[in-house]
Amino acid sequence: MRRLGIGVLLSLVLSTPTFSQSTFATISGSVEDATGAVLPGVTVTATNNATGVVTSVFTNESGVYNATGLLPGVYKVSAELPGFQTRTYSDVQLGNADRVRLNFVLTVASLATGVEVTIAADTLLATSSSSVGEVLSQQRVQDLPTVSNNVLELYRSIPGVRINADGVSGSFAGLTAFGTVNMQRDGVDASGGARWGSNANSATYLSPDLIGEVRMIVAPVDAELGRGNAQIQFLTRSGTNQLRGTGVWSVRNSAFDANTWDNNRQVDPKTGAWKPTQPDWANNHQFTGSVGGPIVKNKTFFYALWDMNFNRQRATTYATVLTPCARNGIFRYFDGWNNAAFGTTTTTFPNPTTAVVNLDGSPNPPTPGAPLRYVSVFGPVTFPASGPNADCSKAPSPVRHGINFAEGPTRPD
Repeated sequence: MRRLGIGVLLSLVLSTPTFSQSTFATISGSVEDATGAVLPGVTVTATNNATGVVTSVFTNESGVYNATGLLPGVYKVSAELPGFQTRTYSDVQLGNADRVRLNFVLTVASLATGVEVTIAADTLLATSSSSVGEVLSQQRVQDLPTVSNNVLELYRSIPGVRINADGVSGSFAGLTAFGTVNMQRDGVDASGGARWGSNANSATYLSPDLIGEVRMIVAPVDAELGRGNAQIQFLTRSGTNQLRGTGVWSVRNSAFDANTWDNNRQVDPKTGAWKPTQPDWANNHQFTGSVGGPIVKNKTFFYALWDMNFNRQRATTYATVLTPCARNGIFRYFDGWNNAAFGTTTTTFPNPTTAVVNLDGSPNPPTPGAPLRYVSVFGPVTFPASGPNADCSKAPSPVRHGINFAEGPTRPD
């Protein structure tokens, strides 16, 4: 029974990486001598510049090597064999799930010399992928401006992405984006059930200090990318051999914003004078702190991020409140208009609508002398002497006798 339990546990541990798409990068290629003959047994070493982690492999009998399981980052890749000059590719940038092919040609070295030849990787680097898209490195993610301080906004700047005039909907590589854009973070689905919809959405907030790389694919062909015709891949940052941290305070205050065009064009419905609507305000303070470094140099690292948002805002809200008349089952209205509550903007097309009541509950005629009409569900309507609501402040009968219509006297208001 114990052996069975251990076997199940080991199978679960070993199968964990298969639950999601791998974010590890791969470097492969061949090694030859100056005559074109293959060289088996060559030591190929990939060293991560930031963490110092070293991965070493050997070429097989065909002179081919394959270094897998490399964390994204900048690497130094060397090929070494006794009797030959060491060849090195410097600053090899590996992205999320990249497959890079680097071929080496080693020349014979004399016994008295040891020569290291460094070749810039960007001159010969070839990424094996049929996907079309753009990669934003950690530095570019931090340098590009974002209004909401969310990395997800950067998808608008990628070639092949078109945003409609509404500012939210659009297309990837000429195809409608609805339901076709998948999002992954560290190889795990991060769409949160809302793939694209009317906008790009993620299950979590993506701070620029949290993301190490963004890969936006507008036309994936590779089978491992999963569903849809496009995909956005996020890679979380990790610690390095250097202890580093950041502190960010972002402020968004609408006091510095101009009023909207629609608010500025409003006029007083009674006088026709220009009367701009005051905009709502918002004051957003966001604090971010991060720190990363080594636990065991060249082996184990940590990275932690803390983010908090303080948001204060005001929005103008009009709540519908029944007047004393309406609370007593007596409803007033004016002919020829859609009768609206206090604060409603007057419109004449296609359906004439205006506010027919003042803030104190008294009638507000849409035109001078317009007859005020009544509908009562508690019997006939009477018109006492005075007061804005005296004509219907008390129900004539607590028992419903049927619908009664009446027209009130012409009021000076």
